Amino acid sequence: MLRYAIAAIIALGGTTALPVAAPAQTYMFETGTTLLAKCRNKAPEYALACTAYIVGAVDGIKKDVFIGRARPSCWPAQLDANKVRDIVIAYLTRYPDQRNAPASVLVSVALNEHYPCQK
Repeated sequence: MLRYAIAAIIALGGTTALPVAAPAQTYMFETGTTLLAKCRNKAPEYALACTAYIVGAVDGIKKDVFIGRARPSCWPAQLDANKVRDIVIAYLTRYPDQRNAPASVLVSVALNEHYPCQK
């Protein structure tokens, strides 16, 4: 069930500030809260963990698009890891009420907000 909800959220490419609620029983490696804590930590290993998580989430989303599980996004073909990290951190800072959701979903929502599809 959650898989379909996440796919639906990812498929809504142009939606901005989409409220995301994670079911309490869902296991996640990262939430928006834990990811933001890593990203804000000044230790180099945490900055690396933050960027690596975000880049991995982007690769996973792009993989879903590639195999036809998700609609194509309007993100640039080439993304800079540091810029993507900054976009995600800005989104998590701007919408604290969303931080309990899976971080991977929030990465997608943040990028969709920053790179909306033209209608």
